[in-house]
Amino acid sequence: MKKVLPRLVLYSLPVMVLYYYYAFFGLEDNTGVVCIIHEQIGWLCPGCGGQRALNAMLHGEFIEAFHYNQLIYMYISLIAFLYIAFVEVYILNNRRFKRSIYLPHWFVYALVAIVIVFVIARNL
Repeated sequence: MKKVLPRLVLYSLPVMVLYYYYAFFGLEDNTGVVCIIHEQIGWLCPGCGGQRALNAMLHGEFIEAFHYNQLIYMYISLIAFLYIAFVEVYILNNRRFKRSIYLPHWFVYALVAIVIVFVIARNL
């Protein structure tokens, strides 16, 4: 197992960011970012409620997180997968990981279709 220290640092960064988010988000003076799409158009975008959902997840309220944004679990797992792939392939140049990682082409189309259906259903 090579490059243990860089892995330790790179994989602890998201944990530190999540801890900061857990500790300081939702305080009276820190309410989060306002959605520009919702402010301008009035539609709920695919990410609306994501900050509240993440905060609820970090506080152990998983059902409440689902009520804020139903795709939050898909988003979190996709972001985690992409972060791990980015670190292993582009930063650490892990050739074995690069050969073993594969996403079929239909995955992207299915993901886009799910998000489009979600936006339409959410704004009816």
